[in-house]
Amino acid sequence: MISNSKPLWERVLKSGLLSLVLIMGALSICGDLYIRFHYAAVMPRAPQSETGRIYPVPAQYGGTVYVNQLEFKRREFVRYEMTYMFGGVLLLYACVGTRMRWWPVTLRAKSRNAQ
Repeated sequence: MISNSKPLWERVLKSGLLSLVLIMGALSICGDLYIRFHYAAVMPRAPQSETGRIYPVPAQYGGTVYVNQLEFKRREFVRYEMTYMFGGVLLLYACVGTRMRWWPVTLRAKSRNAQ
């Protein structure tokens, strides 16, 4: 039987939080890239009031495309709210990891304690 110095719940917490950080980061980056390129490829370059595409959005490769309100809100959610959620989860991971001493002590801290 393999014995680890850390209890099982702590290892599960560490791997779960790290997985959440990586998933949130990947979703945020991939979602933003997908929306940028998709909107640049399929959205009209002139406003279309009959379809509600009146909100200007900077397009990939320069220029402007026009989207409706739902598409605009989707872009804003992926661009801002998901990025903030990723930052919050990353901060949570760093705070919990520091508190639980998941990372080794640096040389600077070791030399400071030796004095």
